[in-house]
Order: sequence, then structure tokens, then C-alpha cells
Amino acid sequence: MTAGRRLVDALAAVAARYGPGDRAEKLSLLDALERTRLGAAGPLLRFHEALCFLQAYPDAPEVLARVDRALAGFAARVARLGAGARARLYDSGVAGAALDYPFGYPMARWLARRFRADAEIAWARFDEADRLDETLSLLASPAEGDAFSEGGIGWRAWLAVAKGGRRMTDLELVLELFERTGLPSGARDWLFENLALPIRWTPRGAGASRTLARTPPARVFFHGAGLERRAAPLAEALAGPLPSLRRAPRPLAGSLLETARVAMATRQRELHAFSHPNLDDVLVADLDRGLRIALFGIQPGFRLPLEGYYGFLALKNGVPVAYGGGWELFGTLDFAINIFASFRQGESAYLATQLLRVYRRIFRMRTIVVDRYQLGHESAEALQSGSFYFYHRLGFRPRDPDVLRVLAEEQAKLAAARAYRSPIPALRRLAGAEIYLTLPGGHPEPETRARATDVAALVARMVAREFGGDRARAARACAARVARALGVRRRAGWSSRERRAFDGLALVAALVPDLAAWPARERRALVALLRAKGGGSEGRYTRLLDGHRRLRLRLEALVRAAR
Repeated sequence: MTAGRRLVDALAAVAARYGPGDRAEKLSLLDALERTRLGAAGPLLRFHEALCFLQAYPDAPEVLARVDRALAGFAARVARLGAGARARLYDSGVAGAALDYPFGYPMARWLARRFRADAEIAWARFDEADRLDETLSLLASPAEGDAFSEGGIGWRAWLAVAKGGRRMTDLELVLELFERTGLPSGARDWLFENLALPIRWTPRGAGASRTLARTPPARVFFHGAGLERRAAPLAEALAGPLPSLRRAPRPLAGSLLETARVAMATRQRELHAFSHPNLDDVLVADLDRGLRIALFGIQPGFRLPLEGYYGFLALKNGVPVAYGGGWELFGTLDFAINIFASFRQGESAYLATQLLRVYRRIFRMRTIVVDRYQLGHESAEALQSGSFYFYHRLGFRPRDPDVLRVLAEEQAKLAAARAYRSPIPALRRLAGAEIYLTLPGGHPEPETRARATDVAALVARMVAREFGGDRARAARACAARVARALGVRRRAGWSSRERRAFDGLALVAALVPDLAAWPARERRALVALLRAKGGGSEGRYTRLLDGHRRLRLRLEALVRAAR
């Protein structure tokens, strides 16, 4: 083992320790590593991850200063690597190391505009030429269609011709073609995503890699007294005073979005809320211990059909450490959190608790659900991280009989041998069903709750039964029917987004047969919530929906009858 590798291993081992003497050891190791060349990709990447962790969780200013200096010089370390070692950093998101991923249309467009010189289609990694020919033939004019058929010039030559001498990348040209299709945005985005074009990006410069992702915090929190790793009872934390939220001014909202997109793109991930954000509905909570949570609402045209939703980015001392989202319907919040791998030795339970306190402030949910994927169903990452037990320590509990039986068996093994750890097959069985946290007033049997998928099935049956599957006619007829029942005669003062939201949700409201007989106050409240789906805040819509008890009871009864 080389001296450099030994130093890196020692730093990685001490990074998450905050006992007596640990700070001095970190300083000594950081000083030694500053003078040490690391010529292999493995130790260099491990050094990088230790630095990222210490930047988020520093124990003293002198540690942070050395960490910042080491990260600022990291691209130079990568540049000094041999070609083989540099290739092994591919897809790492480290400064100066390239990656590729089939980004969706919004993220691809952002990369092309924000990092024009560093983003291009990786044609060498693309092997769907026939699909590209077919797609380009749809985007080009009909008179150009034969260029993509047998004997034509083919897509490579056509792209060169289509640039018309303009200085632009292939990625910019393809995005331009999609932008000018005239297709509805949803169809356009699907068509682009279906191409699965690998987009190569070389992150470099401040704010454009995992290495230099930190945004300057207002104040750094130093962890001299150690990390907060206790899993306090979540129900108690949610019953107490909740954090305040402020709407981010546009410049701050834009800056947070940039940070979120870089954090995701460098890890080859995407999130709907970051692809289609409503920058007028970005909420910020600044909490203790250097934690900032930014919540992103979604543009009205891209919102979930029935549920209210906010995605989030969590930053620790300005470093992005986690992302996820929460979607709420009738008092039940489905919640997903993904803590980036570099930071899982940190304050994960504290972070999850604070996130749910923030969501409680917005949604006032009474039941919280974690789905199977978050626990490890079809997710190797969640299985390997022991996600089920993370949520179990917070107070979430399964209700499925099979999962309860496996949990009892695993707990008995742990009681008999404290060193026991559930193997992957057992964790996979534990991830076989949702788990729940029920707060006062929550659903007594949350597994039986009415879900958005249940309501969607009711709408599909109605469209088939009453309109013979003609969805355009169904949409028009239901909008007119619901407007009459609710006494909506004129919509001249409504925004176009409110009108579209009303028409979209009218298919749901039309499921209720006695709308016209409802008291006037409840009909007015229903009009307000239908309009709010297209308004400026998902939070307001969700509060109105959750507060409309009659609508909830009617839909729940319809769902029960259909089961």
C-alpha cells in the first residue's frame, strides 16, 4: 500500500469522528495529503468523498480552510492523472472528469445553455441510429424525410447540413429541432426522452461539479461537539413548534435551482421539480446546525393531476447533501428522501426529522407513508444502505402481515446477537410493503386510503362508460357539467392556467353525482380549490383540497365501492 493510500484511508476513517484528538488528526492528515500526489483513481476519489463530507460537517474553521483549499485544487489533481486513471473517474461528477447520461429535455436544454462548451451528445455511446432516423424524419419537413431512408444522406450528414454554417453543437441543434416542433410540451419531452441520447458533460469551474458545489452559507456551523445522530421520536418533533418558511426572492430561487440541478446532474439523476420548477413558489427554511431546506413547487402545466407536491434540496453549510420530495392527498403525505452517498455518515436522522417538520408546516399532514422503492424494492442502493431500519428508527411501522413477521424474526436474531445485521434477502422482504407514521387525526388504516391512482381508475372507467373512450369529448362535457353544477357562469377574470386546471380537475369532480345539491358554501370552496391547482402555490391548493371534507368523503366512498 502506498503512503498516499494510507493517508487517504486514515482521513476517511477519522472524517466522521469528533472525539478528543480527532481534529488534530484531521489537520495533520490534510496537511500531509496537500503535499502528496495521488496517482490512482481509487484513492483520489476516496479523498474527494472525505473532503466533501468534511466541508458539510467541519469541526473547526482551520479544518474547513484546509478542506476548501484541497477541493479548489482538485481539478488540477485530476488533470495530472494518467489517461487510464482519469478514465476510471468517468461518471464520478468530480471536477475535470467527464460523465454522460440520457438527460431529459429540460435538463439537456439547461446543460446546453449553462455549459455550452462542455456539453455535447456522446455519439460514440449511442447505438440507436434507426430510432434517431425515425425521430429526425418527424422533426424535419416532409420534403426532407427521404434523407433518413435507405440511400439517403443519413442523420450524421443531415445534422451537419442543418446547422447551415452556424457555430453550434449537435446538442444545441437537436434541442432546437425539438423546441420548434410545435408539439405539446409533454409529448415533446417524452419524444426526446425516448431517444435516450447520451449527453456528455465535463463539469469544471465553481458551482459546476460535486467538487465545487458549495454555496456560501450565511454562517458556518462547526461540529466541535460532534454529530447529532440520535433519532428523536418523530411524532413528538412534528407535534411541537414548526419551522418558519419564507418565499425565496427570484434571485435566490434561481441560485438554489442552479445548485439543485448541478447536484443532480453530476450524480446522473433528475427530479421533476427541478426540471419544471415554479420559481415563484420556492420556499426556504433556515434551521439549526447549518441546515437549509429549499422546497420547489412545480409549474402549473407540469403538476401532478390531483396531489400537491414539493421537491426539496437540503444543504448542510451550503453543501447539497440530500434531495427528494413529498406529495400529499387528503392528509396523507408520501415522502421520499435520498441522502447523497458522500454524506450518509452524517446527521441523517436529524435531517429527515427537520424535512418532515418543514412538510408539516406546508401540508399539515396527519399520516406519512414511505413506499416500497424507498425501502429497497427494486432499489439496490436503498437495500445496501439499510433504508428500512433508518425509517423504523424514526418511528415508521409496517402493517403488512408478511413484513411484520419478517421484522419479528429479524429483531429476535438481533436480540440474540448484537452484532447481527439483516442480510440483503431479509431486507428485500422487509421492503415488501409500505410503512407508515400516523399522527393524531391520521388514517387508522392507511393502507386502505384513497390514492390518486384509485381516483384515476374511476375517471378512466367513467370516460369509457359515458363517452365511449372519447377523452376530448369527456373533458369538454365534464368541464361544462361541473361548471353548471357549481354555478360557474363566467371565467373571464380567471387566468389561462386556472381555466386549464379547472377543466382538468373537472373530470374528477364529475365523478360526484350530487354536486349541484351541495350547499352553496361548499360549491364555492370547490371552485376555489379547482382554480388553485393552476394558481401560484401548490401549498394553497393542497390546503383547500384537504379542507374540503365533503369532497374527500365522496371520493373515498366511490373508491371503496369500486374495490
